[in-house]
Amino acid sequence: MTRAGFLSWVRAAVTPALIVIGVVPAAAQRYGLREVHDVGIAGVNLVVAAPVGEFGRNVDVAGGLDLFAALNVGRRSPLALRFEGSYLVYGNDRSIVLQPYYPLAINTTYSIITLGMGPQLTVGEGPVRLYGFGTFGASYLSARSSYGIDGCGCDVVDGTDFDDWTPAVQTGGGLLLALNSRRSPIALDLGARYLSNGYAWYVAPGDVIPQPDGTVDVYPTRTRADLVMLHIGVSIGIR
Repeated sequence: MTRAGFLSWVRAAVTPALIVIGVVPAAAQRYGLREVHDVGIAGVNLVVAAPVGEFGRNVDVAGGLDLFAALNVGRRSPLALRFEGSYLVYGNDRSIVLQPYYPLAINTTYSIITLGMGPQLTVGEGPVRLYGFGTFGASYLSARSSYGIDGCGCDVVDGTDFDDWTPAVQTGGGLLLALNSRRSPIALDLGARYLSNGYAWYVAPGDVIPQPDGTVDVYPTRTRADLVMLHIGVSIGIR
């Protein structure tokens, strides 16, 4: 799938999520809906992310994992405090540098780690529930290389070529579709969010350049580093 096609698909998925964020509070007031779990929920998601704006001209589609916990503010409250952490890889490079006695393999991984916390509102009782959230935190962008002998399947040493921290704000929402109703209920979690990292220094794939002596030259870029993200995973009720 091309980035343009993926972005079109993402926009179609994000629009309902953004509507959820706006509608959920009004619905909660009108119908008195509330989250059914006493303590909250926790879960894990698979994430696909499309870089947007200037970031999208330098970086391709990213993927990774997201872990979260949403702890209710009061028993059976629809309002919760969400804690979230995600790890996304937005590129990998592999280069072979010929040395006098062996070929040196250099593997570079480009990634973003984001940590945040903020309010979440979950409404509805029964098999389908809606939620919206916003988090505030920071993102860590890095390019990290590992070095090994080509063909041995091993890494001799690794290190960070470049890294930077930047403030991060997320807004998103989604659906929880019940898979069972036991004491610790499990639900399918489908959602979307927008991650705003603001302006940050980062290294785009291909901009860690191996040199004949086995070292690397690094060429960082500074632009906004925002992403639109889709996730699918499972959440477990905590009682």
